[in-house]
Order: sequence, then C-alpha cells, then structure tokens
Amino acid sequence: MKRMHWVLIVAGVSLCVAFVVPTFAGTRKKTEKNVTIDQVPDAVKATILKEAGDNKIEEIEEVSVDGKVVFYEAEWKAGGKEIEIKVAPDGRLLKKEIEDEDDDD
Repeated sequence: MKRMHWVLIVAGVSLCVAFVVPTFAGTRKKTEKNVTIDQVPDAVKATILKEAGDNKIEEIEEVSVDGKVVFYEAEWKAGGKEIEIKVAPDGRLLKKEIEDEDDDD
C-alpha cells in the first residue's frame, strides 16, 4: 500500500513538472497568425459565417500554443458594435464579446 502511495506522489509531481511549471515559467510559445476565411477548417468557417451573417469580417487570427492551434478569433462590426468571437478548431463557439465601437477597452 505504501509503495502505491509513493507511485501516486511521483506521478503527481511529474505531471506538475511537465505541465504546470512550463506554463508559469513562460516557456509555452503562443503565436497568432492572420488567416483568411478560406484558410480555416470547414467547421470553423461555418461558425464564423453563421455568427457574422451579412457583416464584413475584418480579421481572423489563428492562435496556437506550442505549435497546436487552440482557437480562431474573428472580428467584425455590426450596428455600431464591435463583435469578436473565439472558435475552437472543431467549430464550437467558445466566446462572443460585443463592445460599443467608441469604447476604449
């Protein structure tokens, strides 16, 4: 029983070293790349076009961490508001923000 206890402790410490420490140490590399609607996966394209409707999409960014795409961010204006959405690579809408155009945030 004691041996199993130590195995779990070692496994837990190993996970912390492998995943938590690099995050706090700043060793994870985040990159943002401008892309076009035709460069995103079909599921992402469908979500962006559905959310934007007839509005002109001003910018789409592909956001990656350590070389793996984690989400796409799209922006457009509608009715005096700035709209920004984040979409997972599988097309799920992760977040939607709506701000007045004159906000300085």
